[in-house]
Amino acid sequence: MAALWDTTHARLDLYHQIATGQAKSSFRNAQIAMVAGFLLLILFAVIALWASTTAVAIVAGGLGAVSAALAGYVAKTFIRSQEAAATHLRSYFDQPLELSRYLAAERLVADGDLSQEQRGEILSALVQAMVAGPQPPPAPPQSVVVASVPGQQGV
Repeated sequence: MAALWDTTHARLDLYHQIATGQAKSSFRNAQIAMVAGFLLLILFAVIALWASTTAVAIVAGGLGAVSAALAGYVAKTFIRSQEAAATHLRSYFDQPLELSRYLAAERLVADGDLSQEQRGEILSALVQAMVAGPQPPPAPPQSVVVASVPGQQGV
């Protein structure tokens, strides 16, 4: 059992290192993409301002807008990757809390003055909750937009 415990913790540590590394590299890459897009936007704006002809100014402005949009898209992609890694890290750190809840429930059942039938029902529900895994938090309530009718007050 001790070897299984050590192996499990080694795997969890490796998982933590991988998720942390992915989050760091995604965030760094997003910052690099944002800075590159901003610098390209400034460069093309300066070229457009100093352009000798209108055609050069239009091309430089267009290239600046396209490079900024592309950098924004790339940065957004890296940020989504970083958010996914952060979600995995949260689940990694939620696991001990989840386990402590199950252990506390088990202790309450063991120390409670329950019949075998009651104990069996509670343990069955506990096992089902463990198999189902943690439930995602409920979504925040969405605000309801009520269309107003002319001549009437809104609710």
